[in-house]
Amino acid sequence: MFEISILLASVILGVLCSQYILRNKQNSKLLLTFSGAYFLAMTVLEILPQVYGHPENEHSHHTIGLFVLAGVIIQYVLETISKGVEHGHVHLHHNENKFPLGIFGGLFLHSLIEGIPVANADSHDFMWAIFIHNIPVSMILYGALSHHTSSKLRQFLFMFLFAIAAPIGFLLGKHTAISNYTLEISAIVSGIFLHISTVILFEANEGHKFNIKKFGVIVLGFLLAYATVSMHMHSH
Repeated sequence: MFEISILLASVILGVLCSQYILRNKQNSKLLLTFSGAYFLAMTVLEILPQVYGHPENEHSHHTIGLFVLAGVIIQYVLETISKGVEHGHVHLHHNENKFPLGIFGGLFLHSLIEGIPVANADSHDFMWAIFIHNIPVSMILYGALSHHTSSKLRQFLFMFLFAIAAPIGFLLGKHTAISNYTLEISAIVSGIFLHISTVILFEANEGHKFNIKKFGVIVLGFLLAYATVSMHMHSH
């Protein structure tokens, strides 16, 4: 399926780019900031309007809003497990006996949940938002794994498991009873997107100093999201 291929490709691309971009800490931060800006703009411009404007939601805006807020809370809990890998934080000590499975488990569950609404979305907006964000997350995760262990097999195994998390969510959303709750799941994921994107952008403004490069990539992320939404509108 096209959606599964794109979700897998985001992780593969992140791994391939990690060797070149992660060497420059500034470049990796700029890429993460760009993904946060794109994430936020897609959520505000397209995903939230779809959630609140859905025909099933005509008389229950406040109820669906509770699911959006639930997504914010869920992400808060998940990142206490994953230690914030979703927005660029990871702290692993070299040559630990065991890879911190809690960190990976939190990230895996986060990615799986994100993949669920892709299955029944009216457009590919969820998919592209996840694609853009997964690239820097995959880079950071792979970089941490490479620092933690020299075993290529172990690195491959963890990255493979992370790569299939969102596709598993997609398949659950497509072929199980979860598909009956598409609107609610979409609202929850919208809350997760809002949490991650705002944390990324808040942390990008270190010391509350104006940084022209970060400002530029934020504007670029907003513009690219707007262009994506505009193309989707014109195609209909």
